[in-house]
Amino acid sequence: MIPLDAKVTGILHKTETGEFIPPDEYVVFRAHDKCFLETLLFYKAQCVLEGAEEEQLNAVDRLIQRVIDWQKAHPDRMKIPDAKPGECH
Repeated sequence: MIPLDAKVTGILHKTETGEFIPPDEYVVFRAHDKCFLETLLFYKAQCVLEGAEEEQLNAVDRLIQRVIDWQKAHPDRMKIPDAKPGECH
């Protein structure tokens, strides 16, 4: 199994069930990434287009607000996305 995310690894479990999420099923975006908020807004629009349930849309809205709040509280930690040579194999 090859991880999808070549920059970040970890052991992830679903909060509600404790179910293990294999590394070939997730990618990580960080709140400090200046492009992440726009990515979330696009994701929300796609969820609407695909007919996602209301609770999913609400969950995305809550995540968007948490990212907005974090970014406002930490403007000094915001950064342009980058990848170092050899970092993403």
